[in-house]
Amino acid sequence: MSGIIHVMNGYFSRNAYFCGQLRNPNNEQQSMITAVLVDDEAKALKSLQDLVQKFCPDITIIGTASTTDNAYALITELRPQLLFLDIAMPKESGFDLLKRLPSLDFEIIFVTGFDNYAIDAFQFSAIGYVVKPIESADLINAVHNATNHINLKTENQQNRELLRNMNNPKSLDSRIGIATMDGLEFIEVSNIIRCEALQRVTKIVIQDQKTLVSSNNLGAFIKLLEPYGFFAAHRAHLINLKHVKRFHREGTITMMDDSTIPLSRRRKNDFLELW
Repeated sequence: MSGIIHVMNGYFSRNAYFCGQLRNPNNEQQSMITAVLVDDEAKALKSLQDLVQKFCPDITIIGTASTTDNAYALITELRPQLLFLDIAMPKESGFDLLKRLPSLDFEIIFVTGFDNYAIDAFQFSAIGYVVKPIESADLINAVHNATNHINLKTENQQNRELLRNMNNPKSLDSRIGIATMDGLEFIEVSNIIRCEALQRVTKIVIQDQKTLVSSNNLGAFIKLLEPYGFFAAHRAHLINLKHVKRFHREGTITMMDDSTIPLSRRRKNDFLELW
């Protein structure tokens, strides 16, 4: 069977059962958990995808794969928070795939047609083990446990960063959590080159040509980052003064990433006084 790999945006009903309770669409929006599904059987993969979309509305399926090689590429590229993994597959098993991944920084739910893999599964700290044909209650329970673990890890990471920043306030070595589509990305303030307003979101440009897109508007980043030596050069641009490369008399600033940032007239004197 040739490998099939899909990357997608999940579709979800606004009224769906999640962990045995009716989800209220008027509730405050929760963070979506990203997931990858791996199974060599096309029908089983489609069935699992349908069940997750029907019963687990807080899970976003970002990709599916039908071979372990494609799964490896998908997992290392997309870095999902949750992996649904078949065990018995051609060429190598799901266990073999996990052994060669560089890290296992995600929760694992094994989905298999056999129940004699349970002991091996839990050696990989699997959060769930679901036997085919899948019962909705088993799936809901496994996803509920995975969600709790993922949320707890996120909270613990946030708390560690809070304590770190409290011990070293307003230092460029401080790290902040940036809300993205996939969750929270923790980065050092000193690595942020600039922030740019894009309609209702903000593009954050980081060293090494990396870019993040946050759902927070630029105003939130101005409030957060100005105490760390950032400067609002323009209504659409916030720059890290540490990464300024050149000022041009016509009223533009070249940053270390070679981007050209406009400097508003009303902010020109404020900027020059900083030097």
